[in-house]
Amino acid sequence: MERLSLHQLAAITAQPGELIEIAAKLECTTVTLFAQHSTNSNAPYVATVTEARTLKAQADDLGVGIYSLEVFALGPDGITDALKTGLDVGGTLGAKRLTVVIGDDDLSRAQDTLAAFVPLANAHGISPHVEFHAFGKINTYPALCDFLSGVDAPVAISADVLHFYRNEGGLASMAQPCSVPIGHAQLCDGPLTRPRDEWLYEAVRDRKIPGEGAFDLIAFLRALPRDVRIDVEVPTEEARFPGATNLERCEAVLTAARRLLIEAEVA
Repeated sequence: MERLSLHQLAAITAQPGELIEIAAKLECTTVTLFAQHSTNSNAPYVATVTEARTLKAQADDLGVGIYSLEVFALGPDGITDALKTGLDVGGTLGAKRLTVVIGDDDLSRAQDTLAAFVPLANAHGISPHVEFHAFGKINTYPALCDFLSGVDAPVAISADVLHFYRNEGGLASMAQPCSVPIGHAQLCDGPLTRPRDEWLYEAVRDRKIPGEGAFDLIAFLRALPRDVRIDVEVPTEEARFPGATNLERCEAVLTAARRLLIEAEVA
């Protein structure tokens, strides 16, 4: 089984249909698309069920599955109409997973919202995973484990290697016991440290290709459950590939990621 999925941010200007075509050409069996508007990345997203039907037909014809969806932010307003539309879109696409981020500072209320959201996603055949990151209240793996232990619903963790290094300075916490499984992962590379005011830009625009930074990606991959699919989430600066096409960008990051999985003996 191909463990890698091609993430929309690897070709941030590509429309969803183009990303599906690229994945097919590169023999990558799944992609991850946006089903909600992201103000941070402004990536193209699938906004309607009508669009989703067309994309699903295209993906089926090319033998590409829609693996996961970005990014469902649960805020103080609870389960909004936009979130519900995203679930309808995801169900139409046949997505298997989706990423949740917590945007509510009232964590008790956020736990209740997540517990209500999970069965709605499950009804569309989608399993949610929750991501910790530097831009909210839950910014470490241990903090997310603690938060999710109080959620009465089947949910998993999204492990993005970038956030381990930026928020925790490394991977040590992956060895700690957690009652909630890792159900999804995201792969990139980067320097060990970076100025705090550059973190958001790095996350959505300027990550390094696996193997070109200083992250211990071998240890990260070996710490993941073997059944977890891994998004290749590597947005890159234009200067990194001057004049390159989206296909060429994606080929570079996928080739590097595949090589790394073989090296880690987890392919």
